[in-house]
Amino acid sequence: MHATPLREDAFVLTGLASRGGLSNWVFFFFPAEIVQCDLGMMPAVKAGAEAGIRANLDVVGELGEQTYGPGRPKGGATEAWCDELVGKAKRVERLPCERVREIRLHLTAMAHELYVTADEGEPRRFSLMNRREAQEVRGLLEARFGERFVVTKSAAFAFFERHAPFLMQ
Repeated sequence: MHATPLREDAFVLTGLASRGGLSNWVFFFFPAEIVQCDLGMMPAVKAGAEAGIRANLDVVGELGEQTYGPGRPKGGATEAWCDELVGKAKRVERLPCERVREIRLHLTAMAHELYVTADEGEPRRFSLMNRREAQEVRGLLEARFGERFVVTKSAAFAFFERHAPFLMQ
């Protein structure tokens, strides 16, 4: 699943894990708020099992990008998908965009991390399991949050990006 531009001002980010990988989150970035849906671990387990079955049966040939978490329905409206996931979620958090103090994308050699800091609290860390989304969502987050959006890199990521960039793809 890719970070999906919905309209010029809204997008979705999937494959965020927290609580030791036991929660799979989907973030809907709407113009006025971020809707965060905690779906538990089953959507990630299901997506991983389906990818494993396809690989073992060699039905697809090349798997292409593997996703972590629930897949976006084809042709469905984003608002309807958000409503569907809100109905299934173990926990839903709504964060008004004006209360976001900082969003930091930390690039690492393994799973990238997204830190969300609201006015009143400590940064919350989410592992971004769908690494390719990091590149796609980077520009969208920068456009949405401006100076409140920051990109950082681990030392290992910076080293490999400089000397062996193919390893960081």
